[in-house]
Order: sequence, then structure tokens, then C-alpha cells
Amino acid sequence: MKIKFLGVGSAFTTADYYQSNMLLTARNGRKMLIDCGGDIRFALSECGFRLKYFGREINAIYISHLHADHIGGLEGVAFNTLFDAQSPPCKLFVPESLIQDLWNHSLKGGLMCVQDKEMEIDDYFACSLIRENGPFQWENISFSPVKMLHTGKGCKNPYSFGLLITDETRSVFISTDTQFQPNLLGEIAGRVDLMFHDCETQRAPSGVHAHFDELCTLPFGLRQKMWLYHYQPDPPQNPEKEGFRGFVAKGQEFDF
Repeated sequence: MKIKFLGVGSAFTTADYYQSNMLLTARNGRKMLIDCGGDIRFALSECGFRLKYFGREINAIYISHLHADHIGGLEGVAFNTLFDAQSPPCKLFVPESLIQDLWNHSLKGGLMCVQDKEMEIDDYFACSLIRENGPFQWENISFSPVKMLHTGKGCKNPYSFGLLITDETRSVFISTDTQFQPNLLGEIAGRVDLMFHDCETQRAPSGVHAHFDELCTLPFGLRQKMWLYHYQPDPPQNPEKEGFRGFVAKGQEFDF
């Protein structure tokens, strides 16, 4: 399998980085988008994909949480696949705890009516609901969602669901958006070959993303497995100096 970072930036980023969305390619060539943020049509275009043919070129989408830099492109995907007669409905993998709010509070305003017909999310996507911490399969690849605390516990839907991904030969972990959770990371590190972790690089920590300074407190052996992404433009830090693999670059692809 291959994982290509269509973007590596935070929600407030630039075209030099784009938002942190990834394209996973299975061994048979079928493709899954991991998150679908608001700038996805531009990020895909730079990699040779066209949103108007989305369902012909990309077969599935995984949604980790409901912030716009991770779901803001779904309306465009929905309309483009609906009105492309040759495009099958795109498979949408989404944690079952998020599906109602995804439709009612994020998508319904723009998608609820087409040519006087009242629409539902199943009219646009082939939805596959994921139980909390429940594994799922796609194209001979195994996925295990990992519940990561992102926003405050007093908020509705405070978690983002990272992914532990395993194919025939390798296991990798993608944190998606998360606060610093060292105990959980220590447990995951022993199960994977490589880790891709959310990393805030601005001077003042926001409290809703793991900050570079926090990640530097992790054991050296763990840092050696870790690539950093979801950072702010022009980060001043030197991750290699601290034992990390580095900052993932926009467009960088990993072949496992």
C-alpha cells in the first residue's frame, strides 16, 4: 500500500501546505481518501485527480472527525458523484457516533434537496458505519480506529478517530487531530512500524493539538518511528535534531 499526503498543514494553512488529508492506495490500485477537507479539490488537482470524476478515480473516504479541514470537501464530492452518471456512490467510512451530526449539522444545509427531491446522506454515499474501536476492512487492508481526545471533554464529539492501518507486511498509525496522549502513544508504538502524528508548531499551544515541545518529551525510540504533520506554515523547529523522522512534505508519498 501507499500513503500520499495531499496536504500537511493545519486548518489555517496556505497552498504551500494544504490541509492534512491523505490518499491511501491499495495493492490493487483502488484508492481511499483519509479525510476530505475544504481545499481537497485543489490538493487533488495538483496530484492529477479531478473532482468531477471523483467516484471513478477514488473509491472510498474515511472521516476522522467533523472539523471543516477534514470534512469541508464532502459537499463537492457528493454533488460531483451524484451528477456523474458513470460514477458509483463513493463508500464513506465514518464512526457511527458522528454520522447524525455529519449530516444534520455539516452537510444537510447544502445537500438536503435536489430538484425538489428531499435527500439523505445515503443518496450521495454508500455509508459504512464504524463501531467505536471496531475494526473494518477495505481492499485486504485492516483498519482499527483509535479514539483520540481532540477538543475539550465538555464539547460534543470531542474525539477524533485515528487509524492503525495494517496490510500484509506493515503496520502504520495516523493520529489525525489529537491532544498529547503519551501513554496511548507508547502502547501504539509497540504495534506499528511507523507513526504519523499531529504536531502543532506555533509558539503558543492551543491545547487541542499535540505541540512539538510536548512530543519532544516522548522516549527517543518512539520519536524515531514518528513523522510529524498538521503543522503551521514555515515551522521553525528542527524535528530531525530531536530524533523524529521529520516534517512530512506536501505531496510526499510513503510506499509500504
